[in-house]
Amino acid sequence: MIFRLEDDADQQIYAKRCVDAFSLYQSLSELLKHLKEIYEDQNLIRKCRCKYVVLKQLNKSFSSFYSEFTRIFSFLNYDDITLMNDIQNKINNCLQNVLSVCLIEFSSLDKLKIFLQDVNNKQQVNYQLRDEQ
Repeated sequence: MIFRLEDDADQQIYAKRCVDAFSLYQSLSELLKHLKEIYEDQNLIRKCRCKYVVLKQLNKSFSSFYSEFTRIFSFLNYDDITLMNDIQNKINNCLQNVLSVCLIEFSSLDKLKIFLQDVNNKQQVNYQLRDEQ
């Protein structure tokens, strides 16, 4: 197989070609596995747990916050119930207040996300209207 690589990755593969040209990679997955062993961050899960613990929405839009939230938890093995409980402590005070008076039982993280996104969008419109007056 022939691959198009650049920089460090190319040097890693070139070294293997020079040492043993007959045991080159038989598939793309074999090549990717080799590169993953070299470049993968061994502390990724620990770093994601630390980022997850301190993650807060603060003054970011819910979309920005949720994007970061999903990026981080995608590396972690948390179930939806845990994530649903955690997100309620990570969102800003306005959204927390809405949830505290909301009588809706959310059956999934996705439904909770849709609800919070909708509330956040409406809040943003209200803030814009208030600023225009």
